[in-house]
Amino acid sequence: MPNSLGRIGLVAGSGSLSSEFVSSAKKRGKHVSVVALSAEVKETLSNEADSVVHIPPTQPNKIIRFFSDENVGEIGLVGKVEKSILFQSWRFDLTVLRFMKNAKNTADATVMDAVIEFVEENGMKVMPQTEYLDHLITPRGSITKKNLRQNQRKDAEYAFQMARSIATLDIGQTLVVHKGTVVAVEGIEGTNEAIRRGCALAGKGAVVCKVARPDQDMRYDVPTVGPETLQVMREGGASALILEAERTFLIDRERLIREAEATGIIVVGWSENELG
Repeated sequence: MPNSLGRIGLVAGSGSLSSEFVSSAKKRGKHVSVVALSAEVKETLSNEADSVVHIPPTQPNKIIRFFSDENVGEIGLVGKVEKSILFQSWRFDLTVLRFMKNAKNTADATVMDAVIEFVEENGMKVMPQTEYLDHLITPRGSITKKNLRQNQRKDAEYAFQMARSIATLDIGQTLVVHKGTVVAVEGIEGTNEAIRRGCALAGKGAVVCKVARPDQDMRYDVPTVGPETLQVMREGGASALILEAERTFLIDRERLIREAEATGIIVVGWSENELG
C-alpha cells in the first residue's frame, strides 16, 4: 500500500459539495478514497474519486476498516445525511446501537461530535470542510447588485439576530421573517421546506436568513445554499436572502447570482458588525 502522504478520505453524503470536495482535492494532487453513504452518491463520484465504496452511515465500523485499508489518516465529512435515517429500520452495527442507547439526544451536534470522537479513537483526523471548499465561502457585503431597501434591512437585522438565537439552541439554522415577524423556523424538514412553509404563510416579500451556530464546528455541516434554494425562494415570492458571511457556503455562485439578479432577489453576506 502506498504511503499515506497525499492520501485523504471522504465520507460523502448527498448534494454537490462532495463532488466539489473531490475536484478541489484532486487539483491539489491528492489521492481521494470515498465512502459514499448512498448508492446514488457512489454512482455520481465513481468517475471522479480514486476509489469509491457504498457503505451506509449505520455501519461506521465498516467505514473505518475501508479507510484503514486505503491507508488514509485524514478524512472529510461532506454532504447531506438525512437525520430521519435514525428513525428507519436500517441494520445498525453495535457502535451505532450503543450511541443511540446512551446519547442524551439526536441533535446534529450531538451525533456529529460522536462521529468525530469515533474517528479519532480509530487513529484518524477529521479535517475542516473549508480545507478543500474555501472557494465556496460567502463573502461579506452585497453579493447581488441591488441593495436592501430600508424595510428589508430592518427585517434582515431582526432575522439575523433571531436565527443566531435559534441556532444556539440547535433547532435549525434557517428562518423566514416578514414585517418584523418570524413566520417559519427550520426543523427536521430542512432548509427548502422551511422556506416553502414560511413563504406560504408570509406571502410576497419575505426575507430568508441562514446562519451557522455560534460554536459551529467547521469539520461538518457548514450551512450551505445554492441555486435550488434560490428557486424555492423565487416560487414563494421571497425578496432577500441573508447568509452569515465567512461561515456559510455558496454553491454554484455564478449561477446563483445570475438567477438572483434575473428574479430580483437580493443576496447579502451578513455579519454581526452589520447590526445597527
